[in-house]
Amino acid sequence: MARPDAVYAPPPERRSPLLAASGLLEIAVLMGASLAAAMAAQRMWSPGLAETLGLMDGSAPDFVASSVAMAVQFAAQYGVLFGLVAIVGLIRGRRSARSYALVPPAPEAPNPLAHGLVLGLIISIIPALVFVLQDIAPIGRDTPIWAVLRGVEQDWTYWLFMAVGSFALVPLLEEGAWRGYVLGRLTEGFGPGAAVLMTTLLFSVLHVQYLQADAAMLLTFAGLIIASLAFGFAVLRTGSLVPAVIAHVIINFPLPTELNMVKIAAGVIALVVFRRAVGVELSFWGRMISTLWVIPALAALGGVGFAIAAAPNAALYIAGGAVIAFLALGFLKRSAWSLKAD
Repeated sequence: MARPDAVYAPPPERRSPLLAASGLLEIAVLMGASLAAAMAAQRMWSPGLAETLGLMDGSAPDFVASSVAMAVQFAAQYGVLFGLVAIVGLIRGRRSARSYALVPPAPEAPNPLAHGLVLGLIISIIPALVFVLQDIAPIGRDTPIWAVLRGVEQDWTYWLFMAVGSFALVPLLEEGAWRGYVLGRLTEGFGPGAAVLMTTLLFSVLHVQYLQADAAMLLTFAGLIIASLAFGFAVLRTGSLVPAVIAHVIINFPLPTELNMVKIAAGVIALVVFRRAVGVELSFWGRMISTLWVIPALAALGGVGFAIAAAPNAALYIAGGAVIAFLALGFLKRSAWSLKAD
């Protein structure tokens, strides 16, 4: 683990309600534009992912066409996002790669490969357990894509699809967007601890498809929250996206049931062997996050769950209310952790 003072810090700026509000507005606009670009690409590109996977008519999936459809969507979504981030960054003075954690880990940090490997194995325990149970003793419904992938021949087209949509491209894009851009931007206005919680909340809201009255989906959602928190704190600890990307790859890498069991065992062993380091890490989390921030985070996530169950459209209002609540609390209580100057 990295030393406690190896904390990721964007260019130092004076925190203020205006800076905090502008950060949230900037993220909303840029993320909204990227999602709009993704939806436009989905409408314009034919055949789309649903058709190529056979979700519309139950036909056999065409993984090559599905990979192309996903690549087009990602190119539109993240091309727009990273392009806008670069432009806004130039205007605001966030020009260095370090401002987005696009640098190697700090010198005092542990080996990034080992750090990412251990982190990935421990966090993989919950998602791997879900997949094992779904295979041998189902605890809930499969997502549409899980159902398509179950039992298919794992030829090169399958691995192409999984590389694009799961373990190769997605970790780079999501970590660059969420831990590279969003986490750093929120850190400027709210402080590191609060920024990790807020990033996790926003990241979770975009994955509310897992928030259902279903054990498999709820466990998957819980694993996603834990992973987002761990990735965020890994970036704060090391100053780099590298360990988070490696851990993300390990979590997303598809395995058969037997190897997922091995993955669970390896995660438990890692948890036992590195229990002291894990304790230090959790202590670091505790120092970074005040109790005041935990309550609205949990309340907001619970509110999203009730909203989805009651009325899907209500989730938008809950998410908006959560952002407002965080903004208000940010004026009253910020992380006590001090940012390091460049």
